[in-house]
Amino acid sequence: MTHTSCFRREAGSAGKDTRGIQRIHEFHKVELVKLCRPDTVDDEFEDLLQDAERALRALRLPYRVVDLCTGDLGFSSSRILDLEVYSPGLDKWLEVSSVGNFTDFQARRSNIRYRADDGATRPLCTLNASAVATPRLWAAIIEHGQQSDGSVRIPEVLRPYMGGRDTIPPRSA
Repeated sequence: MTHTSCFRREAGSAGKDTRGIQRIHEFHKVELVKLCRPDTVDDEFEDLLQDAERALRALRLPYRVVDLCTGDLGFSSSRILDLEVYSPGLDKWLEVSSVGNFTDFQARRSNIRYRADDGATRPLCTLNASAVATPRLWAAIIEHGQQSDGSVRIPEVLRPYMGGRDTIPPRSA
């Protein structure tokens, strides 16, 4: 697991979908990485998906898992699942995490190997997932927690970090 600062440059330089917290150009995320033997890669991929989903389940946000088609995969990817949270303000599903299987592609390029039972060295398989992209997650928490009086309900799992408060009051006018 690692914390990363990410920078993204969007295609196109202007427009309603290139600004705001949903489309921020610098953000932070937690990356989950696994190196595994080819015979365990499918089980490890499923475990990594469960790890990535855990935060969304704990926050009780509506989300879905999308299995990307090969045309949407990057050069090194074998399979990618995107986790998307529903944004009521945009009436869209927004990606907050991806879980990727790169088989032995990255390990071959990095020369990451293990010693097999027969004594030969073979490349490992690499998997990674972004736990959550914080700006979109924060926006989803606010949108789904918005109350009619302008306050925001804090998800139960976050309340210990918010001094036990269950809501954030609206800002005074």
